[in-house]
Amino acid sequence: MRTAKLLLRIPGNWIGELSVRCNASIKVLRCVPSDTNTGRGLLRIDMPDEEDDRSLEDMIKAISPDCHVNLATIGPGKHIATVTNNACLICNLLNEADCFLDSAVSQPDGKVAWTVIAPRSDNIGRLIARLKEMGCEVEMLGLRDQEEDGPLTYHQEKVLRTAYDLGYYDIPRTATLADLSNKLGMARSTIDVVLRRAERRLISKHIGR
Repeated sequence: MRTAKLLLRIPGNWIGELSVRCNASIKVLRCVPSDTNTGRGLLRIDMPDEEDDRSLEDMIKAISPDCHVNLATIGPGKHIATVTNNACLICNLLNEADCFLDSAVSQPDGKVAWTVIAPRSDNIGRLIARLKEMGCEVEMLGLRDQEEDGPLTYHQEKVLRTAYDLGYYDIPRTATLADLSNKLGMARSTIDVVLRRAERRLISKHIGR
């Protein structure tokens, strides 16, 4: 498997537009195609100013009328959104190239940084070519073999990602062990142990112990 880091400017993309207009930070947590033209995503949106859910939903719909948005506020200026896009060409292109979008993060200049996983380099090359055909600016930042044996188990990574995405590691913290328990369906004591073991593994790898 190959992992590519791409930097894109996608014409008409609401994520890039919102990040520029409102100085918002937007991260795609999950993205799946529903069919050839429809995509569904789970996103985290951090705004410098507090916006109520309705105002933010209206801003997104004004930029991209094909989007259907449901928002939940998880802290001051922090939101989790589910978005269904009925004209999601990007999902279709990923499917065509047999690539998977692992993450997407907005940049202050309106570009979006993608991490893409694919079976081979030519799948990523095909995706880049199709994106350029659609009028996107694409820059390859890096390409590497995906590590088969990462520092964390699948279970640890899932819990750690959920904690990070919900704001458990924010300063000040915007999610508690109780919030994670409700989200994951696990006991708080279990989540605490999983997180501490994952943190210890990452720290040990970082300091070479």
